[in-house]
Amino acid sequence: DQRIDPIELRRRLMVNAPRALATLEKAAEISNWDASSPEDRAKGVAFVEHGSLGTGVCEISVDRTTGKIKVHHFWSASDAGVIVQPDNVKAQIEGGIIMGISSTLLEQITIVDGIIQESNFDDYKLLRMEDMPESIETALIASSNPPKGVGESGTPLVACAIANAFLALTGKSLRHLPFTPERVLAVLTA
Repeated sequence: DQRIDPIELRRRLMVNAPRALATLEKAAEISNWDASSPEDRAKGVAFVEHGSLGTGVCEISVDRTTGKIKVHHFWSASDAGVIVQPDNVKAQIEGGIIMGISSTLLEQITIVDGIIQESNFDDYKLLRMEDMPESIETALIASSNPPKGVGESGTPLVACAIANAFLALTGKSLRHLPFTPERVLAVLTA
């Protein structure tokens, strides 16, 4: 099986989209995409056009005994046109990435006999401080294009980047959110 590098595939797809390509190149640069990850880790990439343009790269590991995915690092590069408040834009994107990790790995509502089982934060799983990435790095691409929205633009990058990294690490595809330990173990043992 000759799989193409995910960054190279996107380079080919973005050949006529220079602004999108610039986010990809910047994310590849800041994540040091071409450097090898530790043996038990892999990187994945995703692109989103959500008002603004953005590319995200994550580095994950998987505990093959418990099925728990750990996001160690997340890098993103965005082109939101003219950015008036860069610190606010970074905060929006980074908050969206955290929200995306939480929803991708943990969050779900279960209904039994028409009744929602979760009633508060003690029984609704959310990302906790112990599960936060070691680092989140956000780069903003300078642009003279009209400003575009960035609210939660980091969120849709996460699931795709994690799934891409999981495929690189295990050779298996995750296709159903959230990527809970039970679902991960089912995919790993299938």
